[in-house]
Amino acid sequence: RREVEGHGATSRGDVMLVSFDLSSRTRSCIIILIASVFVCILSFQGRGNAGWGTERLGAPVTSRCGRVSTPGLRRCPNLPFRRTMDRLRRDVKVNSAAEINAITEKSLEALKANAPESMGSMMSILEEFMHEYAHTNILAETPAAKYAEVMGQSMQVMGQALSQPHKFEILHRAIRQPFDYYRWGVDFFRPLIEQDTSMLYGVSNLEKVVNYIEKGDNVVILSNHQTEVDPQAIEILLEDQGCDLASELIFVAGHKVTTDPLAIPFSLGQNLLCIHSKKYIEKPPEKKAEKQAHNTRTMKKMQELLEEGSAFLWVAPSGGRDRPDPESREFVVAPFDERSVQMFKLMANKANRNSGKDTHFFPMAMLTHELVPPPDGVQAQVGEKRSAKRGAAMIWFGEEVKDERVEGVADRQRHAIFYENVMKQVLEKYDELAKERKNQLEKLKVEAS
Repeated sequence: RREVEGHGATSRGDVMLVSFDLSSRTRSCIIILIASVFVCILSFQGRGNAGWGTERLGAPVTSRCGRVSTPGLRRCPNLPFRRTMDRLRRDVKVNSAAEINAITEKSLEALKANAPESMGSMMSILEEFMHEYAHTNILAETPAAKYAEVMGQSMQVMGQALSQPHKFEILHRAIRQPFDYYRWGVDFFRPLIEQDTSMLYGVSNLEKVVNYIEKGDNVVILSNHQTEVDPQAIEILLEDQGCDLASELIFVAGHKVTTDPLAIPFSLGQNLLCIHSKKYIEKPPEKKAEKQAHNTRTMKKMQELLEEGSAFLWVAPSGGRDRPDPESREFVVAPFDERSVQMFKLMANKANRNSGKDTHFFPMAMLTHELVPPPDGVQAQVGEKRSAKRGAAMIWFGEEVKDERVEGVADRQRHAIFYENVMKQVLEKYDELAKERKNQLEKLKVEAS
């Protein structure tokens, strides 16, 4: 057991615990600030409750899963201690920033002291990521105490991932005990998401999803994919919407999130069906047969889930993350693999024949690339550089796409129509999200100037 000077980081075997203490000045400032804000809140007046947009941007909705906004807060009246409050806020921000940076440095020192030498390259990537993550938390005004708590947990689970990487089963269920990896992952990435500009649309369609799952039917979300943080972004927006279905999602996940030591801790908190993406199945060529056999076992497990019912699956039929256009540098939705979409439909039909369980397909459009942007190129190996930007997360639940038999229409044509309807919704909704985000950024520029 070894004590790391300054912040009591202890190492016992492969488990590392890190704890932090706030300065007395920060504690005093926080106490005074909380008391002042409490007095201020007593004089606020509330606005009426309003729902979030559903069918179009800005449209109100009343839904069991719809968000009920908290009463709006008006500007604090001109109380005698107003200037004191402003000064205290500035002091707390400056002091919190210094403490967050200090916590980050001490945490990384403790982690590097215990990490295997073979993980040197991963440590360099993690170090760069965590410095940017600290800056993001400063921008998000994360309290130093909360940051210390999350960092203490993070150094423990990341240290374990670097020294003893977890081996994932074909179907991995989120680990919630004795340590809750799901809640830790959500708390870790929440500061990256701007609350004021992040939005969840199509709430009426989300209500349909909830009803189907509760009835015992299956739901498959066909979505574009932009960042490693997509699962947490979905979960955070659903939780903020008042929907507790987020933790039941099963993500069809490629090999990177289950083999990259820096991604593994976050993957432990998700329900995953582990596959090898078609993009990488021939890299290296000698592993192709092994990967195909693995995917066959995964499809069999997925079939079992569909026949059991109440399966809530999320899949990116493109086989990977969207990338920016080389010329415009704007992100574009990667085309879905039509054969993959058809495969899910065939599995759904088989489940219905075998067990009577219906499966419903919903398109989803996601704009999340600002948070942890992917590299420009597509690479098969693990260990890519990561950044931790703060930005908007926008998600749209589209209308259900049904596969209905029409007299005189051949199966091949019917499959093509289904695929086109899915792609049409995703592309149209993504374009609307991109326009909305562009308008937000332009408005922020005007306000800043």
